[in-house]
Amino acid sequence: MAEGFEEISAWLSSLHLPQYASNFTQAGYCTLGDCRGLTEEKLLNMGYFPTGHRRRILRSLEVFMGGEGSDERKPVPLPRSIFLKDGKRVVRCQFSQKSSTAENKILSGTRSLPARTCEEMVTNNDSGGPITKLSMFKLDVTATPFFTFRNCVFQRRWVKFDGENLTYYNNDKEMYSKGLVPLSAVRLVRSVGDNKLEVVTSQRTFVFRAEKEGERQDWLEVLQSALKSRSAISHKPCKHSSSKSGSVELRGHKGKVYLSLTGTKVRLCKTEQDFNSGVAIAVVDLTAACVKHVDRRSFEINTPFRSFCFTAESEHEREEWIEAVQESIVETLSNYEVAEKVWFNQSNRNCADCKARNPEWASINLGVVICKTCAGQHRFLGCSISQVRSLKLDSTIWTNELVELFLAVGNENANSFWAANLPPEEELHMGATPEQRATFHRRKYRERKYRRILEGLYRQEELNQALCSAVLQSDVLVTMALVFSGADVMCTTGDPDYSTPYLLAQKAGQRLQMEFLYHNQLSEFAKLEMVGDSSFPVDASSFMDGFLYCSVNMLKSTLDRKGRDDMVRRWCTLEGGYLSYYESEKSATAIGRVDIKEVVSLAISNTETMTGAGAVFTFEIYLQSEKAVMFGAETSDTQRDWAHAITKCFLPLSVESLLKKDCELVGRLYYKEGHDLYHWRKGWFSLIGCELFFCPEDEHVTEGLLQLKRLQELSNVQVLLMVESGRTIYIHGFAKQDFALWHSAIQLAAGRDGRALSNQQLSKNDVPIIVDSCVAFVTQYGLCYQGIYQKNGDPKRVAQLLEEFTQDARNVKLRIQDHRLEDVTDTLKRFLSQCEDALLAKEIEKYSTYIQSLPKISRSTLAALLQHLYRIQSCSHINQMKAQSLACVFSSCLFQTEGHTPQETRVVEDLISNYAQLFSVSFTSQ
Repeated sequence: MAEGFEEISAWLSSLHLPQYASNFTQAGYCTLGDCRGLTEEKLLNMGYFPTGHRRRILRSLEVFMGGEGSDERKPVPLPRSIFLKDGKRVVRCQFSQKSSTAENKILSGTRSLPARTCEEMVTNNDSGGPITKLSMFKLDVTATPFFTFRNCVFQRRWVKFDGENLTYYNNDKEMYSKGLVPLSAVRLVRSVGDNKLEVVTSQRTFVFRAEKEGERQDWLEVLQSALKSRSAISHKPCKHSSSKSGSVELRGHKGKVYLSLTGTKVRLCKTEQDFNSGVAIAVVDLTAACVKHVDRRSFEINTPFRSFCFTAESEHEREEWIEAVQESIVETLSNYEVAEKVWFNQSNRNCADCKARNPEWASINLGVVICKTCAGQHRFLGCSISQVRSLKLDSTIWTNELVELFLAVGNENANSFWAANLPPEEELHMGATPEQRATFHRRKYRERKYRRILEGLYRQEELNQALCSAVLQSDVLVTMALVFSGADVMCTTGDPDYSTPYLLAQKAGQRLQMEFLYHNQLSEFAKLEMVGDSSFPVDASSFMDGFLYCSVNMLKSTLDRKGRDDMVRRWCTLEGGYLSYYESEKSATAIGRVDIKEVVSLAISNTETMTGAGAVFTFEIYLQSEKAVMFGAETSDTQRDWAHAITKCFLPLSVESLLKKDCELVGRLYYKEGHDLYHWRKGWFSLIGCELFFCPEDEHVTEGLLQLKRLQELSNVQVLLMVESGRTIYIHGFAKQDFALWHSAIQLAAGRDGRALSNQQLSKNDVPIIVDSCVAFVTQYGLCYQGIYQKNGDPKRVAQLLEEFTQDARNVKLRIQDHRLEDVTDTLKRFLSQCEDALLAKEIEKYSTYIQSLPKISRSTLAALLQHLYRIQSCSHINQMKAQSLACVFSSCLFQTEGHTPQETRVVEDLISNYAQLFSVSFTSQ
């Protein structure tokens, strides 16, 4: 036994894998001879073996075993007979009683039997009762007695048995099977007459029919022999432990399939019961494969031979599938050589933060090896604090010097600085929540709460001088402590030829010092004078806590300002990309949490919402899962602080300009513009008053702006169409709920919301649509009408028309057959009289100066009205309305006085008569 162990240990040591010697001996592999027939599946049953290690072990065994008795391992060609059938050349393998021994030898190894062409049928087995026949393609279900196959329809298939799996294909050229039955799932193989044989599993019975009785007998002998060999070892079917599984739709396949991801293979099954029993449709190897998004719920796995398009039940589930498949694909590309070298330092075999085994990531500037979960939190710290790289994938960055640096430092030495004062109760464990991890990493690396304090260094100059001296020595741990304490990596050394610490280390030939300084050139650790200074920012926006009112039962939208009785006061924390809420500030377990990455929209209410606890200022979070959560703060300042912090967490840096604005609604939408109506793009939108700002998600371009009051068209037919100043934009949301939110908010912002001119719906020339429409109507139909603007309209019709313009001016169309001229003129005069801001002041000396000082909308409206009146007085020989008469009618409207005074009348008359000079309009343009 001891000699065998030494043999196994020596062999594994030659492969640089001595750590697995105990696994082999515990599994009963005492000598190399015992390892004959070792497969990847048996290795996985022995314990955890990374992919690269498994390949190295099996490749070595293959070479070693191939050298021993290679003559016995050579396959012996089987005799063949060549004959013509229906004018075609057919090759058929001849099997006799004599060749059964050769077949059994093949079954015991890993080689494949010659493929056979058979016809197959599948039936369900209901524990000895009647069998339900299931057609593999049409999915027709009929009940037939167990002993008859009179109505069974057979389909011709190419069938192959490789010693472990019985698979059948449409033809011999296909790479992926139509069905797969593992030998471990087979209970019985028997003949049933008419050249048929049954393969019985716990879930179904597969019936195959050969062309000749001899072929059926060959198949029967091979399968029964393999079944006996398997039975002698174990009666238990093979269990497939999957990292991700669930029901999805497969394009081209009726009904759902059960998809399972195990290792680097995807297993397609008809049902979960089939998966549990081992029966499958096909197995897809992810080597050289890729995965991509297709639409909202679909994803596609592309292999060199075929593409599989799946549809998940939700976008969130689709993202989970894509992430899981990508991890498996990454596993096929992984190279463990760097990891094995870095793990040679035993302290690097555990995560520097949570102590997880075999960490596969590292922070190359901090010099620590970390697990995948902690790597995500390190990325959240930012590259100025931690630069995260993979030990398996980023092979190009792992130079010999960098590997040597990690071997020299190690997690134990690194933590002797970073965790020197870490209390036991604050240590991070593998089962920690994302919030706990985020808090720990922020305190450990950004705030440096647990670091070792360097004695005798109290000024920045002293730190920098100590650094310049340390880089000349070989002890890189001293240099790390100085840099992480705030020493400036780019400080001046006083030597004009070697002006930086890096150049000093290069002069002294200290390679590891140079490597460490190189990776910390862009690191930003707080300088000595900033440590302990409360004014020094510690990314406060990424962490907040306090009491908020919460409601997760969304029954009303943001635009419904009525009371909410279901809001409860909770302790809330925003940390590590999660908004969590607790029963109280002393609770250790969160009642619920919101993943900020799932947020698609954030709505902020400008008015108070009444709750059972009183008035609160609310904001609502809309998620990709079509859920929404409402939170309320006691003050508007607290509401804005929380909303700003949450927005900062989910807005990318490329659209950071939207964050600076005090928005009412912000989020992500699909949109397309007029110049590209064929492709939907993702963009970030922010609604501020009546202005809609937007930026593309993947482009660093100037943000766009829509003035919603100026929209010439606003319609909603499944998508929202907006036309403004010749610009056309279509938008739709990620779900019905957030789209309804944006539609209502935009519709409200684009409507009339006051009596001031700036609150009206405007034309492209910044003139209220009501003024523009009335002026155009009178110009077309009343320019030559005698006494225009002097005749009064019907008060009821005028009030109704004014109300229609107030509700939605864009949809009011003035037509001569529906509206009277005097009603339209009275509507215009009444609107000007009721506006909050008068177009003219009562004391005017210099008209031009005053006009230029008016707000843009007032100036544009006054210009449009005076142009209209100028045209009317130009036709005074027909309509009898001179400038003086028009001034008498409109002076009270423009000055908003009860009657008209001579001074006001003269001002309006002068403005009408001198319109062209005041607004620099040539007579030819009239």
